[in-house]
Amino acid sequence: MTTSGFPVFDDDLFAEDRLADSYATFRTLRDMGDAVWIPRLKLFAVTRFRDVQAALRAPDILVSGRGVAVNPVVNDDEGLTPLVSTITSDGGLHRQLKKVLTKPLTSIALQPLRERISGEAAAIIERCLDGREFEAMSTLASHLPFKIVAEMVGLKGVSHTQLTRWGEATFNSFGPPDRARTAAALPVIQSFLSYGMGLTRNDVVPGGWADNLFLAQERGEITLEMARNLLFDYALPALDTTILSTGEMLYRLATEPGALEAVRSKPELIPGVVNEIVRLATPLRGFTRYAVRDFELAERTIPAGSRVWMINASANRDERHYRNPDRFDIERNPRDHLGWGHGVHLCAGIHLARMELEIFLEALTLRVGRIVAGVPTRLVNHAAHGYATLPLRLQRAGSPESGDGRAISQ
Repeated sequence: MTTSGFPVFDDDLFAEDRLADSYATFRTLRDMGDAVWIPRLKLFAVTRFRDVQAALRAPDILVSGRGVAVNPVVNDDEGLTPLVSTITSDGGLHRQLKKVLTKPLTSIALQPLRERISGEAAAIIERCLDGREFEAMSTLASHLPFKIVAEMVGLKGVSHTQLTRWGEATFNSFGPPDRARTAAALPVIQSFLSYGMGLTRNDVVPGGWADNLFLAQERGEITLEMARNLLFDYALPALDTTILSTGEMLYRLATEPGALEAVRSKPELIPGVVNEIVRLATPLRGFTRYAVRDFELAERTIPAGSRVWMINASANRDERHYRNPDRFDIERNPRDHLGWGHGVHLCAGIHLARMELEIFLEALTLRVGRIVAGVPTRLVNHAAHGYATLPLRLQRAGSPESGDGRAISQ
């Protein structure tokens, strides 16, 4: 493998301040070229929209089965096989796993949940409408993912705190092996793996998504090991990503003048606003792939044998593709955004995430006249990013404090 002819970025992409806010660094990388060599990580970073999209459309060249982290220990670059899930599989195996995983996640299968999600969204917003400041990430943003997803997965005896701890550790294990954050994550990941590899149907709620995996194993569609591995795909990504996207939505509606009222007056904008929010949030920066053959970009060719980090979060802020990309534009509707991935590795839970976010936004516009944000703190994590804390006050629609000049029937 040769790196000659590539621009080089020899600074620390995993410094604490960059993890909290990566966007200035991403812009630097975009301006350097279509692929940038990162010697500290021994990989190429691809950060422009067109190039990331092209890379995600080449799963036979840039494969996931050799791991998706920047961490060679987690990727098992010594030749062993990493945990096989829909995220870390390719070809026929990937299709086999995803077919089983997504059976309860199709738009049709999820329709019976719509009324339940609407009721939960209305209830949690009503509880926060007393005008007092509260911390929104752990309460308002987390409510639907934990109430809906965690219960639908159906793991007996697993608390929301435990799921949060496992999720945080999973994403921190993505990072360089020499970091304290990575080292602290690995024992937690090992405990999660030990837990998952011992699960049987007796440990899950009958009729839940986890139970359906064991039923698929009994029908011979997947092995027992596959069923257990797929539990991780249900239990973790759908929680953190939706929570962080919801936090972005709340902050943008609080800080963009007139945005909440504009969406309220034109509810048909809601699906497009959700696309815009997920574009801006891109709660997982992106995953790596392993190049089994040379991969040609517009200007350069990434050589076979390379590890390639496609940074979706950078691509979604690429000024070459989106005008004023850092701006929250409720009229934009970026249908092509990469916040849920792209291609064969498109997020398996996209329909559920979209449903939750759209229903939540509709409930906000019906009940909330004004959102007031305090000073948030940014999450520091090796793969996930967004808000760790977000102080908010919600003022009821029609109240004198909201200033929206309307009344609402209770």
